[in-house]
Parts: sequence; C-alpha cells; structure tokens
Amino acid sequence: MYIFLDYDGTLIKNKEEDFQKYYFYSFLNYTNIKDKKIIDIILECTKELIKKNDRKENNLDFYMNLLAKKTGKSQEYWYNTFFDFYEKEFPNLKNIIIPNKKLINKIKKSNHNFIFASNPVFPEIAINHRINFINLDLNDFIYISTMENSYFCKPNPNYFLDILKKLKIKPADCIMIGDTDFDRASLKVGIDFIHISEEDKWESIL
Repeated sequence: MYIFLDYDGTLIKNKEEDFQKYYFYSFLNYTNIKDKKIIDIILECTKELIKKNDRKENNLDFYMNLLAKKTGKSQEYWYNTFFDFYEKEFPNLKNIIIPNKKLINKIKKSNHNFIFASNPVFPEIAINHRINFINLDLNDFIYISTMENSYFCKPNPNYFLDILKKLKIKPADCIMIGDTDFDRASLKVGIDFIHISEEDKWESIL
C-alpha cells in the first residue's frame, strides 16, 4: 500500500494558517524587510502557484519569476534571500511545531510505502527541515514533493497523476491521508481519501 501524507494539520497538529503566522514573523525579522506588504505579495504568488496548470516551469522557477515580476527585484535576489532564511533561521521554527505523535509512531512501525504529499510550495531545503521537525527521516518516504520536482499543486489532479506516473503505481493501491479539500482532491484520480480525524480508519490500515 502507498500512503500519501499531508503535513500541516496531518503530520503536525498545527494548521497551515497557524504555521504561516510564525513563518512570516520569522521571515521578516530575519531578512529585515521593512515593507510588510511583501507578505501580501508572497501570499498572492502562492495562490497563483496553486492555480498553475502547465509544465513550462517547475514550481520553484515559476514562483521566483512571479515574485520578481511583482516586486521589481531579481529572481537571484529572492532566491538568495529565501534560501539563506531556510538554511539559517527556518530550523528554529521546530520549536512551535506540534507533531501528531500517534500518526508518526504508526509510520515508524509500518511496512507501507509513504509519500510526503504536502503541497509543494516549499523548496527541498525547507521540506527536509519540516521532516526533521517531526523526527522522521527522509528515508521514511519513497517520494517527497518539493517545489523543484513538482509542476502542479493540490487540488489539481495532475499533482497526484504525476506522482503515480513517476512511481509507476496504481490509484487503487494508494490512500491519501489529509485534512482539507485539497487533499480530498485525490478522489478525482481514484485515490481513496481518509480525513486525519478518522483515526480508526487510518490506524487500522497503518
């Protein structure tokens, strides 16, 4: 069995909007960017990334290009700014993370194949930290979605189809565990969905 796992609200108990508050506070504080309007621009770019529906650029290139256009600063500037933040300051956000210990313990003891299926709006360096935040290892997953290896985001069915194709697996052999309608979109490609609140269901499977 192949288990797709969401992160915010699933592998961790923090909801995405709660994590965002700490994330942006930390980002502005570390980068010393004074114009708080940048947060609105970042969120706007993220929304456009989620709606993206072509393969012209991977998610990271698309996002950096868009951010450069909207701010008038170069892609290189934003790339260096974000990656410096992810390398040096982002790891400190581990302090606010509330791991879903019951689910994580099940994963550690399970023989199933796990896919890290958080929406790919973070680059690999940040995703690796997020996995470390909950004391899991990169090797606990057979596939990890990142901005670099993705061209689509949930709830676009192509997000799931790309992973199925890469891993050469069938929807009938998969389950998505998550907490939002973005995760429930797995049903559109034939992957069963279990809400994280349905503990009896995912406990019996894992």
